[in-house]
Amino acid sequence: MILPLYLAKKFFKSFMICVVVSYSIFFIFSLIGNLGEKLSFNSIFLLSTLNAFQIFTYIPSHIFILSLCLFVLNLKSKNELIIIKEYIDLKKLFLIIFPVITLFIYIETERDNLTNTIEQLK
Repeated sequence: MILPLYLAKKFFKSFMICVVVSYSIFFIFSLIGNLGEKLSFNSIFLLSTLNAFQIFTYIPSHIFILSLCLFVLNLKSKNELIIIKEYIDLKKLFLIIFPVITLFIYIETERDNLTNTIEQLK
């Protein structure tokens, strides 16, 4: 039971790194794009925040793909992937990753609703 928990923590860490880096990039470019408008800085800051979240709703699969790549690269760099392959078969590994896949499938199906909600807030 320790190995699946370890893998979940590693994947969550990779996921959070991808979310933070992607959000920072989207926010900075949105902030630069909105600075030319004649609004107060607080309004520009809020608009840039909503734009960054809206980009996440447009392409939520890129977070999953990037976090999965970072997760695998992190495991390969320490040769943990070989050890995991010895102890866990493919079916058990799928059961470990299944909740994450289910979450991203739900986000992908509700993408239009999330986009419309953020657009109304803007």
